[in-house]
Amino acid sequence: MSITITPDQPSTQPMPVTVTGEIFSTSAFRAIIAHEFRLKPVQVRVATTGQAFTIPAFLRTHWRGKQTLIIGAGFDKTGLIPNIAADDYGTVIETLAQALTTTKVDCLEIRTPQRIPCLNDTADKVELNVDIQPSVETIWQNLSSNTRKNIRRPLKMGFTSVIGLNSQLLDEFYQLYRMSLHDLGSLPHPKSFFMDLMTQCPSQVEIFMGYIDGIPVVSSLNFVSEDEVYGAWSGIHTLYKKHNVFLAMLWQMIEYCGTSGRKTYNLGRSSAGSNPHQFKLKLANRSHKIYYYQLPIAKPSPTVSKVQEAASWLIRHTPEVVMDGLSRVLLHKFY
Repeated sequence: MSITITPDQPSTQPMPVTVTGEIFSTSAFRAIIAHEFRLKPVQVRVATTGQAFTIPAFLRTHWRGKQTLIIGAGFDKTGLIPNIAADDYGTVIETLAQALTTTKVDCLEIRTPQRIPCLNDTADKVELNVDIQPSVETIWQNLSSNTRKNIRRPLKMGFTSVIGLNSQLLDEFYQLYRMSLHDLGSLPHPKSFFMDLMTQCPSQVEIFMGYIDGIPVVSSLNFVSEDEVYGAWSGIHTLYKKHNVFLAMLWQMIEYCGTSGRKTYNLGRSSAGSNPHQFKLKLANRSHKIYYYQLPIAKPSPTVSKVQEAASWLIRHTPEVVMDGLSRVLLHKFY
């Protein structure tokens, strides 16, 4: 078995949108994520007899030289392993963990929609989706009457929206995003992070902005591909929460997916049972668990321990009676 960990090779060519979630595997996006979280984007190649696979990952080096290999930093989709069937995922991770024993990596962190038997999940995250089938009209009819009423409420107040990507929309989004994070008591990404996404991944990022009387009241920054719109970050004006503008935004994003031919609106991750999770369930028609694993990499022990070396020296340089005494005291330790 062999393993090589090499840095990502930056691409100077723009990456066309062709498949669901493609932004997550592009070198530009991976570099932005790595810079934000102080990681190093790497490609891990593991080769065994009759099998070889390459895993996009991230490497964190700690101040004492210890290293953590991360599959799925930021989003689980940044760690998708190409051409690996779901049934083979656990075996691939087991093989990777064995290969890592020969490296400086001390811990393997995994964020994935694939359950790995015998590993403990360390989070409670669930991803919710709206599949646009058979039609947006059918989805609307399947909503509760109360949800439909709450969607209509801000529309009667003159709620309008735009979808695009420019500096003004980014400024308005970031203002609402910071306001929401402050209300929640969470730490925001700096504005430069979103600016990098806008300038380096322009074909795969769109901003939704909702207004009432010309005032920005709700917004989301989304990743877009041929098949999916992924709601990555959002923001809402504190004074307009009670008017259901967030629900109106989500519904209009569903309508946008329908008119643009996307198959799925991804509502993103939430903690199971939390208020955001319960809120998204008003619209979602599919969900799946996101698993977080932390796997310590056990380094192989030396074949001969220091205690055994000392006992061996003592046996060779003392009478056999000492050997008999050492057997009674130490033999049980060498099983």
